[in-house]
Parts: sequence; C-alpha cells; structure tokens
Amino acid sequence: MVPGGITEIIWHFAGYLKIFDDIARFREPPDDGSYRPHTEDYTTHRPHFEFTPIDDEMVTRPTPMQNPLPLGGGGGYAPHLPTHPTPDIGPEKFGPMHSPNFLTPMHAGAGGAGGGVNIIKATYQDGGTQSDVQTHQLNYMHDNDSLIGTHDANLLFSLSAAADHAISQMIAGADAAVPTEWHAPQNTAALPAFVAAHDQAWADRGGTPDAHSIGPGYYVNGELQDRPPEVPASDPAPAPDLGKGLGQWALDGGNTASNGAYIVDLTNSARTMVVAGDYFKTNVIIQTNSYMDNDHVTVSGTGANVETGGNQATNIADFIERPGVYELVPEYYAGPNWSVDVVQGDYYNIRALIQTNYLSDNDVTMQNSSSTHYEIHAGQNELGNFVLLNDGEFNYDLIIVGGSYHGMNLIYQNNVLYNNDTVKITGDGVDTNQTVSTGGNELTNNATISSYGGTNTLAWNAGLDDLIQNVSGGVTELVPSFGQLIAGNGGTFNVLYITGDYYDVNAIWQTNIVSDANLAIQIQGSPSPITAGYYGDGMATQNVATGGNVLSNDAVIVDVGNTNIHVGGQVYGDSILIQANLVEQNSDNVTNADPQALVPEVIAFIGSDETTINPDQQQHAPAPIPHDDPMANVLH
Repeated sequence: MVPGGITEIIWHFAGYLKIFDDIARFREPPDDGSYRPHTEDYTTHRPHFEFTPIDDEMVTRPTPMQNPLPLGGGGGYAPHLPTHPTPDIGPEKFGPMHSPNFLTPMHAGAGGAGGGVNIIKATYQDGGTQSDVQTHQLNYMHDNDSLIGTHDANLLFSLSAAADHAISQMIAGADAAVPTEWHAPQNTAALPAFVAAHDQAWADRGGTPDAHSIGPGYYVNGELQDRPPEVPASDPAPAPDLGKGLGQWALDGGNTASNGAYIVDLTNSARTMVVAGDYFKTNVIIQTNSYMDNDHVTVSGTGANVETGGNQATNIADFIERPGVYELVPEYYAGPNWSVDVVQGDYYNIRALIQTNYLSDNDVTMQNSSSTHYEIHAGQNELGNFVLLNDGEFNYDLIIVGGSYHGMNLIYQNNVLYNNDTVKITGDGVDTNQTVSTGGNELTNNATISSYGGTNTLAWNAGLDDLIQNVSGGVTELVPSFGQLIAGNGGTFNVLYITGDYYDVNAIWQTNIVSDANLAIQIQGSPSPITAGYYGDGMATQNVATGGNVLSNDAVIVDVGNTNIHVGGQVYGDSILIQANLVEQNSDNVTNADPQALVPEVIAFIGSDETTINPDQQQHAPAPIPHDDPMANVLH
C-alpha cells in the first residue's frame, strides 16, 4: 500500500460516518413552545435556529410509539445477527415497531390512534433524485530508455516486444481466474441488467449461495484472520543517498503505480424500507496479482551482494457489517404531515469508478567508465489515481418499493507486473564493491465494503399492504394508525415511493500494469592516479537496482442502508470473495564469473570505442492507443 494519501483520507471519512451516527442520535424533537426548529435540520447544538410559527401545538408534537418492547423480547421480529451485538436497554432505546397491541389501520376519518392526531395529511410530488455517476481515470506512460553507446538500438524494441507479449498472456490468465458470471460491464448503462440477471438466476436456484460465498470478516490471501490494529500512516522512505564516490549506479526500477477509490453511498439511508417484491443484496470483492520475475545476473566476484527474490503479492478483503445508523435513535409517531416523492417506473442509483495505470519502463543501460561518479536514473516513475465520491443525503424517513430491491457492491482489483532482468557487471583491473537488486517488488490489493444496516428484517402484515395501496393511489388523507405502523423521527415524515424496481449499485475497477524489463551492463575500469588520489584509496562501487516496483490498489465502499426492512417477498443476501496470486514464473540464475573471462564479453557487448555517452539521449518505442477496456485492450 502506498503510505500517506488514501489511508489518511479513509481515516477522515471513517470519522465522517461516525458524525452521521451522532447527528441522528442527538436530533432534538420539537419543543413545547409555539415555535420550533426545522426538523429537517440535522445539525445539533446550533446556537441559532430559524423559527416557524405553528398554529396547533398538539398536532406537531412527536408521539412515542405505544407499548414499546425491549430488545430481546417477543413480538415476531427477526433477531439481530451475531455480528450486531444488542446494546443495553436504556431510555433512548425503543423496541421493534410491531407490538401485539398496535391498532389495525383504519379507514379515512377515524381518529384517536395517534395521541391526538385525527388525520395524516399527505402531499405528493414528482421527485427522488436518481444518480448515474461514471468516472474514468487513466494514466498511460512510456519511459523506455536506451543508453547503449554503439550497440544496436533495436535491442530495446525487442525487449519491449517480448514484455508486451508476456503481459498479454498474464492479463488473459488473470481474466480466466475470474468466473465468467462475474465479468461485470464497466459502465453504468449496462450494470443494472447485469445485476438483474444475477438476481434472477439466484432466485431461480432457490437462493443457493454462490460457490465463492463467504461470511463477514477480514481475509488475507483467502484466509480469514483477525483484523490488525490501525496504525498511523508513515512517511515515505527517503530517496537513497548514493554519495559522491567513484563508481557506477543504475537505478532502472523503483516504479510506483497506485489507485485509491472511496465511495460513501447515502442514497438508501432511510430509517425504514418497505419492499413489496424481493430484496437482493450482494457484496463482491475480486482481487488478482500477477507477476513474472525471471532474472539472470552475472557478477565478477564472489563477494558481490546479489538479491533477486523478496517479491510480495498480497490480497486483503474486509467485509464489515454494522448496525443501522438509526439503531439507537428513539422512535416517534410518523405524522401528521407526510411529504411523498413519487418515482414512476424503476429507480437507479448507479456509480462506476474505473482507474487504470499503465507504465512501460523497459530500459537498456550500459556503463563503461573508470574515473567518474556515474549515475543512471531510468526508473522511479510514479503514476497515481484517486477519487472520492460522497453521494446522497439523509433525505427520507421511509422508502417504499413497489417492485424488488437490487443492491450490489463490487470491487475489482488487478495488479500485473513483468520484471525480467538481465544484469552483467565486472571490473577491468579493479576490485569493485558490487551490489545487485532485481527483486523486492510489492503487489497489494486492499478492499473494504462496510455496510450499515440492511440486516434487520421485520415482519410483513396487512397494514403494509394497505399503506402501499393508499400511497400508490395518491390518497391525501391517511388514517392515523399508519403513523404507528412505521417509526418516525418527529416533524414532517418524508417518503420516497418507487412504483418499479430499485437498483442500487456501487462498482470500482482498479488496474495497475507495469512492464519493467531491464538489461543493465557495467564495466568499471581502473581509475587514473589523479582520480585515485581525489577519491581516496577506497574501492569503486558498482550498483544495479532493477526491481523494487510497488503496485497498489486501495478501495473502500461505505454503504449506509436502511435500519429496518419489511419485505413482502424473499430476502437474499450474500458476500462473494475471489482472491488469486498468479506467479507466471519466478526463476533466477546468478553466476559468479571470472573477471578475466567476463570483461571481454562485456566489452564486446558494449563496444570498445571511447564514444561519449549522453545520459539524456533516449529512444522510445511507439505508444499503443489506449482502449476503453483497460485489462483486455490496453496492449492491443
């Protein structure tokens, strides 16, 4: 994971979610005077209020639900899941809304059921803001460096062509690791159909869980583990200090490609949802890491320090379930004024974030020097994408869905690294301090889906059928017993009524593709007496670093759902996890050669002339044209 940025932002917004909870909890009911603060204002402890005169105090005062039951009692409601520990009973906690003593909804004109409320007045208007958000972030960089003196410049093109072919095969392998049924389209127009087809197939097989179904928890490379404690983000490591001594340094790796995405979805955050049809909710995390790291290193001394391994591929997936944000908020009579936003047909809240980094950093570096401090920096590129989407507000107390609810959260993360290196270093008549590092690459996927509410399913009864019938018919005067059927928060009761299905989808795709194939050759000659006197009697240094690439994806979806759910059909819930680390090849060959045998080979490859090499001179392969699909087409 890249230290800093995304982790710090996540901490801030984790606190932001806590603010939502606190605001709901401390919301003040109207006072006993002739003026009251606006109940739509969720800000607490404000020093000033906007006052609105009210003619009838009794009509506007919130009425607690009659005969509340403590949690853990009877009443025919579904118990909380084990992951939602029941809080202690206190004055701020009321029980489920369906107690045996609730009055049956009456015909219009009846009274006495709402603590002094004679009728509920309902107003209807077209409304319900829908959301269609699609964001593409693409970084595409070619940094293919050729520093080769008199040697054939086509060597770099051949190196890049081999890398492109290998990456194409690795991408195909990563795609094959994902079941076909989970290849979701990367656009908001096609996502609802994908979700509907998945839900229909789910219902057709009678709710049987998916083959990759898992329970809530923290998973690392497929294994359920305890969540580690949170630690503050550390500062990035300082750049290496190469000093000013005699020798050669080639830094051909050390690239960073990172994606950070964060979605806070509040569009479904009403206290209660009533779904006449079926209720589907699916959380999906799919993660793959693919890398190829075959290195061939030849050094001219047994004392050389050569590191070729140490690659790390990690997939982290966290499925978190939390109580609804209204769990600890007192329940009041839902009336006497209802404001109903009506949506004819299906309702869509769809968000798709696509992030892609593609880096081609294939380098051919050749160094032949004797009396200088010679550095080549051909890598160390940085590509990054970041997006934060905070969508929706606490607009409604009740959402009524005439059809079915289709909810899905999807996170796809892919890292692909090609890091095949060939390194040859030797000293010509001088004993050098040789260090070679070709591994140490890090590939990390980190995904979290944090769900608030959506699990407290309450019983269905005939009163809910009557409620839907009245609202669908546009009845402007509702019987007061409806105010006891659904919990309110005091003041105007805001309702969203959807005649069709509700599609609520959050999807994130993150892809890093890095090609870092390197050919690095060094020959260090004996310094002149003047140079030796200037630098001292210490040996010369030869250092080649072609690995150390960091590829990271970090994604979080915070889905704030309804605290209470009434479903007329079936309830389907599932979490899907697919994690794969695909090591195409990881074989290294290190040879300690006789300097007298290696020097002629290196000289023949570099060229024996004394041509001055311009470190700024580079040759680049032509960049391919990017396509819409970053995984399948980025190399075409």
